Amino acid sequence: MLGKPQQSSYRQFLGFLFLGSLILCLCLDILPSSEWQLKLETAANAQSPQTSQLVQQGIDHYHSGDFPAAIELWQKALSTQPDSQQQITVLKYLARAYQQIGQVEQAYAHLDRVINSYRQAGLRLQLGRMLTEKAQAYSSLGQHRDAVAILCSRSIETLACEDDSALQIARSESDFLGQAAALGSLGKAHHLQGEYDLATQYLETSLEIAKQIKQPAYILAAQNSLGNLYSSIAKRDYRYAQFAEQARDKQSLENFRKNVSNYQQKAVTYFQANFKLARQQNNYWGEMRSLLNLLTATYRYPGTDSSKFSHTLKQALVLLETLPNSREKVYALIKMASLVQKSRLEVIAFDFEPATQCLRSESAAQVIELLEQATSIAQQLQDISSESFALGRLGHVYECLGDYEPALKLTQQAQLALIKKDSLYLWQWQEGRIFKAQAREEEAIAAYQRSVDTIKTLRGNLAIASRDFQLDFRDAVEPIYRQLTEIRLERALHSARTSDDIQTELTSAITTIEELRLAELQNYLGNECELPVMETSIAQVNDSTAAFSSMIVDQRIAIILALPTPEGQSRLEVRWLPVNSQEVREVINDLRLKLEKLSNRGHSYKPKAQQVYDWLIRPFEAELEAAQIKTLVFMHDGILRSIPMAILYDREQEQFLIEKYAIANTPSLKLTNPLPLDNKALRVLAFGLTKPSKIPPQTFFPPLENVKAEIESIVTTIPNSNGLLDEDFTRERLQQELQPNNHPILHLATHAKFGIDPRQTFLVTGKLVGSKNQGNATTNNYNEKLTMNQLYRIIRSIGNGKQKLALLTLTACETAAGSDRDALGIAGIALQAGVESAMATLWQVDDQATARIITRFYQGLRQGLSKAEALQATQKSWLEVYSKGRYSHPGYWAPFIIIGNWF
Repeated sequence: MLGKPQQSSYRQFLGFLFLGSLILCLCLDILPSSEWQLKLETAANAQSPQTSQLVQQGIDHYHSGDFPAAIELWQKALSTQPDSQQQITVLKYLARAYQQIGQVEQAYAHLDRVINSYRQAGLRLQLGRMLTEKAQAYSSLGQHRDAVAILCSRSIETLACEDDSALQIARSESDFLGQAAALGSLGKAHHLQGEYDLATQYLETSLEIAKQIKQPAYILAAQNSLGNLYSSIAKRDYRYAQFAEQARDKQSLENFRKNVSNYQQKAVTYFQANFKLARQQNNYWGEMRSLLNLLTATYRYPGTDSSKFSHTLKQALVLLETLPNSREKVYALIKMASLVQKSRLEVIAFDFEPATQCLRSESAAQVIELLEQATSIAQQLQDISSESFALGRLGHVYECLGDYEPALKLTQQAQLALIKKDSLYLWQWQEGRIFKAQAREEEAIAAYQRSVDTIKTLRGNLAIASRDFQLDFRDAVEPIYRQLTEIRLERALHSARTSDDIQTELTSAITTIEELRLAELQNYLGNECELPVMETSIAQVNDSTAAFSSMIVDQRIAIILALPTPEGQSRLEVRWLPVNSQEVREVINDLRLKLEKLSNRGHSYKPKAQQVYDWLIRPFEAELEAAQIKTLVFMHDGILRSIPMAILYDREQEQFLIEKYAIANTPSLKLTNPLPLDNKALRVLAFGLTKPSKIPPQTFFPPLENVKAEIESIVTTIPNSNGLLDEDFTRERLQQELQPNNHPILHLATHAKFGIDPRQTFLVTGKLVGSKNQGNATTNNYNEKLTMNQLYRIIRSIGNGKQKLALLTLTACETAAGSDRDALGIAGIALQAGVESAMATLWQVDDQATARIITRFYQGLRQGLSKAEALQATQKSWLEVYSKGRYSHPGYWAPFIIIGNWF
């Protein structure tokens, strides 16, 4: 049962965090339900001349953009209208007018009254259409799952839409208008959840129906949605191309760049078709939306003619002046201001976002004029949300011009204009930047901290944000944390007067870093799981463990060491690396590739391993030795996550770091509960895949011939353990075996792929599933994938979600070299599934070596060693046995890492 939407936090977050993706409702043109034709029904049907006159006057005000006046008149009409059928008409008008001025609670109250009236009267066709309108409103607030549930809640048994869902009602009533609207709305909701294949199917079907019934408004809406869908896919693949470039994956880079061009051209084609149709229909708002979307798409397209772009921009500016004032016009003006700025770019820039980045150009005067007009209209409409955003954007233009007094005044007005927290985080961040530029450090820190605190209250919504935004997270949210951390670190190094002051600033910096790690993981996971946050410091763990945190700030990297003190406190030390972040990235990428090249007998990795040791560890050697540290815990940022710290090499003592310390990794101490493993109750549930496997479309994995020996050794080493192979390794069997909760350790010896996006992260099972050709005949057998979400649900079901696994072991993982995004997947899969810790590999390992290492690791656990100590003992033992020759190469023994609770 759906209640009212959680408007406050959702509207705060989705309305303004999505920046280029969701800021402008023009890009999310709601499909019209067939109730929504805004000629609005004629007022002639009203019961009395007085009521008829009030309704018609309201319609006139609505069309002129004076929504508050329309609402006032319709409220009067409602009070004088005893006829229930006519009340329904007025209620619909009011719902739409309240949406226009951003008062969603009022809009929903009126929509619900209309829906209940239709349901009680048994008017199913009208009911289905109004349900679609309600779903559209849910989706506009970012509540896409709720929208999907209204449009097509599915039966578990048949997977068909339930009888009371909007789409099924439209089908049962042979209501083709209703079907087109519901399908288009479903497509939009799936688009914004990142489910692009489903979105494409629904939108294409909606377009097909709209063409069959010859409804131009529906054709415009479906084509607009398809254009926006392909723009989103192009932007996604642009991001993926960036990650591929970082990983030096030339083939993937080339493929993604081709995809960007193809999808962008598809988007342009739909927008061009829309513009042509809207002009034929004298649909001026349709023309406006098409022009804005076309401009947004074409400036990114490599073949764009700059003179043609400028002509189209002028055409859009002229048309916009003729349109009546409305909330949509406010956002159109803001969008136009962005396009004017972007038109000055000499190169294609998906990344440039005028709301947060500066572009110095001669266009400032025109941009200011457009934003001032947007502000004025928003004030006339009494639309505080759009007014706040226009004021904030205007403040940012002055910030970029270096005119800080008006910039600060406008930014603070943007905050004061808000009743709720719509865009608060954005303007608090902007205020912090302005204070910093004015050298008002204390005020800057306070503003940055308020921005971080605002985002913290919205953290749960990071998980269910649009997938477009989740890929924009680095531009839209991360800089706030990084800039605040930089200010804190600089104060500790240069402004703090006493050692206590230094520790206070460094503690604040560490807190900010921890908050970023939590937000980053929540964003990456992309679901509604709650991360279990604990207040854990290194001093509370034990007196022989130290923690390293790294933070990339602009072009620099800070390393912070946390050491326990005899007084039970933590003492913090900080160093800036003597090289820029790009040089570090190049060294790390080169080192990672050399580590994976097992045929390299010349140990060419060593110079780079020594270099990274000198950067990260050597500056702190004296402190580590004095504190008698035995275990190091790393909480790394960015590219530093992509290599195992075990291989850092001390050239002076001729030792790997793992020979000196036990090593573990965690995204954050706040996510780590340092409880020891009960070695007397050890039992392992192990699944393995030995046979060659493939997944669609044509990805092949080699057989893991030594996995059988690996599983058998586990069963032998740990009594009461259970091992299952190949055809017995299925999702169903995994869930069945885990339910009794007799195994604190789950071991999965199979191919695992961690990707840029959690949707690309999966494990391969032994179950074969068929694919169908166009004749519905089975043509190929593929291995079933176990996705991150599926594993999450299975593990979370143990003991009805009240019990956790102590350890999840994944022994055939593969992350991309150079991609720090991939490395989030390993931490994410453990946290998402509610596992206390995980052991995994950063790259594919010889499965014979894996079997030996795993056997020795579990022997260490049984002997009472902690997980980090057991892995250290295993790797040291390996180095003693294979001090020379092929197996001495770290590619065989080093990729195994512990994530999470290392005890």
